[in-house]
Amino acid sequence: MFESHLMQVDEAPELFADAVLVDAADNLLFLSLWGRDTALQEFLARLSLPSHEGGLDSFFLRPENTENGLPRRKLVQIGDTDRLDHYSGRMPTNIFGDMAHLWLFNRLVTEPDLANRRTIVLFKPDEVSTGAGREVVHGRIWQLTKAICHLPLLDHWIEPVTEAFRSRDWIKDFDGIGIHAAMIDLNLGEEVETVITGLVRDGSLTLA
Repeated sequence: MFESHLMQVDEAPELFADAVLVDAADNLLFLSLWGRDTALQEFLARLSLPSHEGGLDSFFLRPENTENGLPRRKLVQIGDTDRLDHYSGRMPTNIFGDMAHLWLFNRLVTEPDLANRRTIVLFKPDEVSTGAGREVVHGRIWQLTKAICHLPLLDHWIEPVTEAFRSRDWIKDFDGIGIHAAMIDLNLGEEVETVITGLVRDGSLTLA
């Protein structure tokens, strides 16, 4: 919580975020919020209410420190609340009082959509700050790519397949504040088959 990118929620100023991630349309993918439990529960309730009843379909985060390159205000669109899930927990009582922590996120983070072949891999910025860390994250992305792909993928295909999928935005990176992600979307089944077949034919993919 106590990082230089702590951000206040404009529409709920008693709440603070220490990580946020949105997609290209500013739709929420992940949010880490801190505050009193009652304030967090009220925030969650407002997400399911219409705007004329005080509900929220979007909100702004205002970083306390913009000297590190953060925007003065960060827009977050809620989108379809049915795609969101959350976890929460209370912190031990301390000098800040009765604090709780809420994680609000797209369900694809914890539940890959095997029917539509979509998932999201979260990772912290410091996890990719070293070569070894990048390799670990690369491996996690590959394992989930294999899990949701309807075609069998061999482990030694990781580089050519990942490169081909990324070039078509089937694996797409999103950089957030305090959290990053890779979204994997292999819903275009016939196109995936065409790409894999092409890589086999040109010798990029071999059985051994």
